[in-house]
Amino acid sequence: MPKRRFILYAQDRLNALGSKTANGMIMFRREEVVAIVDQTKAGKTAQDVLGYGGNIPVVADVNQALTYDPDVLIVGIAPIGGAIDPKWIPELKIALEGGVEVWAGLHQFLSDIMELRPYQDLIWDARKPPEDLHIAKGNWRKRKSKVLLTIGSDSNVGKMTTALLLQKDLKELGLESVFLGTGQTGMMISGRGVAVDSVISDFVNGATEAEIDKVDGQAPLIIVEGQGAITHMGYSGVTMGLLHGAMPDGLVIAHQPSRLMDDYKHHLPNLQTVIDLHESLLAPFKISKVLGINIYSKGLSSKAAEIECRSIHQDIGLPVEDMAKASKKTIAENVIKYLFPEGIN
Repeated sequence: MPKRRFILYAQDRLNALGSKTANGMIMFRREEVVAIVDQTKAGKTAQDVLGYGGNIPVVADVNQALTYDPDVLIVGIAPIGGAIDPKWIPELKIALEGGVEVWAGLHQFLSDIMELRPYQDLIWDARKPPEDLHIAKGNWRKRKSKVLLTIGSDSNVGKMTTALLLQKDLKELGLESVFLGTGQTGMMISGRGVAVDSVISDFVNGATEAEIDKVDGQAPLIIVEGQGAITHMGYSGVTMGLLHGAMPDGLVIAHQPSRLMDDYKHHLPNLQTVIDLHESLLAPFKISKVLGINIYSKGLSSKAAEIECRSIHQDIGLPVEDMAKASKKTIAENVIKYLFPEGIN
C-alpha cells in the first residue's frame, strides 16, 4: 500500500464518539496522518484530545491543514444519518481546488453535491456501491488464499480492531496477510473493500466474494472485517451476507465481557452458542472453526480483564486475550497452526 499524507476533517467533532473514522486512521495509519481539522481543539495534539496519536497537530481549518502538504483529506466524522453538513462544503472545495483527494464514507455522496461535481475525479465516496454487483458464484472453491472473518458476540464490539490487531500479530510471527475493509473506516484504513451496509441485500454475498477475488493470491491469508452480529435482530442480515460471501476458513470472535444485553435490551447468548451458531451456518458448505476470542475490555481493570480471559479459556478451550491492551499472540499462533498446518515458511 503506497504511503499517503492524510489530513483528517473532524470539524467540531474530534472526540471518542464523534470522529470514528478519523480515530481509526490515527490508530492504524498514524504515521501517515499529518494534521487534523477541528477549530474547537486547534493548537492541541491528537494525544491531548484522544489520549493517543502522539503529536499530530490539530488545526482550525483546511487552509491551515494544506500547509502540511497533504495528498488526501478524509472526512473523519460519522454523523447520525450519514448526511453532509452544508458548512463542510466550502472547506472540502478548498482541498479539491488544491488537488487534494477527498475520501468520504457518508451515506450522502460528495460527488452528488453540485458545487463538488467538477472534482469527481478526486473524490472517493467509499459507501457508493460497486456498479457491477452480482450474486455470489461460489468462487471460494478455487481460492489460492485462506480467508479469515472476524465476527462478534454483538454489534459494535471491535470486529475491525480485532482484524487489524490480528494482522499485526500475524506479521510479527512471519505471516503476511491482506486486510479487507467492509465498512467505511476499514476501507479508509485498507484503501480497499466494499461498504456492505450500502449494498442491496441480494448482492451482499456477491460483493464480498468479488472483493476477495480481487486480492486472492496476493498473500497467504485474507482477513475480512466483520459487521453486525448474527444474534442481533437489527443487524444480522449483513453478518449473514458476509459469512456466506467470504466463506471463511476460520473465524475470530470479538467479545465484550461487561456487556450483558444488546441495544434492544435483549440478553446476549453465551459464547458457546455464538461459536456453534457460526460454525453450523457454514457447515452445509465447508468446515470452518472459531480460532480465538479477542475481548474488548471496556469497563474492566487490567486484572479483571486477565481473569475474564482465563475464565473464558477454561470454559471454551480456545485462545482468549485482550489484543489491544495485552497481546500475547495466542490467537495469531492458533490461526497459523490451524490454517497453515504445514508451516508458513
